[in-house]
Amino acid sequence: MWNLLKDFWLLFGRLFPFPTKPGLRPVGNPGRSSPVLVTCNFELTVRKVVQTLTRDGIDAWLLVAPTKGINVWCAAGGGHFTTDTVVSALKTSGVENRVDHRELILPQLSATGVNVWALKKRTGWEPRFGPVDIKHLAAYLGGGESSVARAYRHVRFELPDRIVMGTNLGFSSLLFLALPLLVVSIWVRGLFWISVPLVFSLAMLNSVLVFWLPGKPGVQKGFSLGLMVSAAFVVVSQAIWGLGGWQTVGWTGWIVLVATYLGYDMPGWSPLWRADVKELALGVKRTRIAIVPQRCVGCGLCRIVCPANVFARDAETEKATVVNHDACQACGACLENCPAEAIETNFRSGHCSCPACAAIHAARSFGQPADGQKEPGTETATSSHCCDSKTCAAPDAATSTVKP
Repeated sequence: MWNLLKDFWLLFGRLFPFPTKPGLRPVGNPGRSSPVLVTCNFELTVRKVVQTLTRDGIDAWLLVAPTKGINVWCAAGGGHFTTDTVVSALKTSGVENRVDHRELILPQLSATGVNVWALKKRTGWEPRFGPVDIKHLAAYLGGGESSVARAYRHVRFELPDRIVMGTNLGFSSLLFLALPLLVVSIWVRGLFWISVPLVFSLAMLNSVLVFWLPGKPGVQKGFSLGLMVSAAFVVVSQAIWGLGGWQTVGWTGWIVLVATYLGYDMPGWSPLWRADVKELALGVKRTRIAIVPQRCVGCGLCRIVCPANVFARDAETEKATVVNHDACQACGACLENCPAEAIETNFRSGHCSCPACAAIHAARSFGQPADGQKEPGTETATSSHCCDSKTCAAPDAATSTVKP
């Protein structure tokens, strides 16, 4: 019953942290050769990881890192799931006394905050990133990196995730809109009670239909949805309800406005899109990323950590190359883990992928020196975290993509 209540809350309230106790947990009957897995201390993530490991019959040591109850993606982007976090968890857990090996499997979406080279140097452990979804862990453990298809490294944002994120998008939006709607309802009768189901419905439609709506993610897709829903509303309002002309115009405009706002906010609930105001508002791609061949050592780590399949291996040079530039959402995972500083961008690593955190970072940076940043396309990124974790809620899947 308690888990059911928690699941019900998390269906709507993943905007807020939901911590569970950090530390080392045995799953099944782990021994001295069992794998050591790391995850965040977001309650739902830990529960899903344990359930999946149990279902697949995997005996493992699960190291739950203290990430303030925030999911992997948001915690890594917000500076709560970092190399220091993992080092601290390793040193305080006593796991080195439980196993004979020194291999550590990290969730892939922690790569925005965890540098495996620094982690290895500081602890002597051999860290590597597992698949993006916990359901592919069994195949990964069975054959290592070669058994994990390239598609398993890509965040898919499938329909069940989009439905859950739609409920959270609607709930979080109403938290901000409730008071203004109540005040305006003094003059516009029924606005609040009509807007509550309207916001939820449009939030669900924005999330579920995001891959099929016309336009680019952000304002364009939200506006497209608003036009379609308002067109249906006009037909129904005239044929069934008999609304007056001005009433129809007013409600039509309100539908388009709400859908557009929700369309702008929706990409922040998935690691697939960058929360850049200009990109979301105007559909203008500003992200620039490139590989410097002279520096690249061909380790392939950028391909492993990228959740959007931006990179590939050049068959001739055996070095990394950018093959899907438009998919880059500036998470910074590649920058954090490149051992040769071979990646040049016009963004900084570690910025959480949600509009609220982008606004917070802009406010914090207002009036401050530019830290020697160069023109877009020439800057070598440095790590900088800005996320206000209470506003951040991108979707995870178990060890990496189950979210608050």
